[in-house]
Amino acid sequence: MVNDAINELKIKAKHQPIGFNLLPEYFTIPELQSLYETIYQRSLDTRNFRKKILSLDVLTKTDKKDKSGSKKGAFLYSFNKEKIDILIKKGLNFEV
Repeated sequence: MVNDAINELKIKAKHQPIGFNLLPEYFTIPELQSLYETIYQRSLDTRNFRKKILSLDVLTKTDKKDKSGSKKGAFLYSFNKEKIDILIKKGLNFEV
């Protein structure tokens, strides 16, 4: 039953940016990547993941930074629901 649920989550993750429901309102790209690595149960190449997620144009970069990991800090992002809805209607393929 658990394996079935994991498989369903993997399938859903390919067609919807499910992080929209699983992450806080503001998050870093590494946090988003960690979520997808957990779902897919494998490591993802950081550069390719970043390139893929940014190319979808569903994230809005904020002026806020998460400085818990370093002095410089990482920019926080939020999901753009309107753009996500458009991509879902077009048949989004979010396989990373």
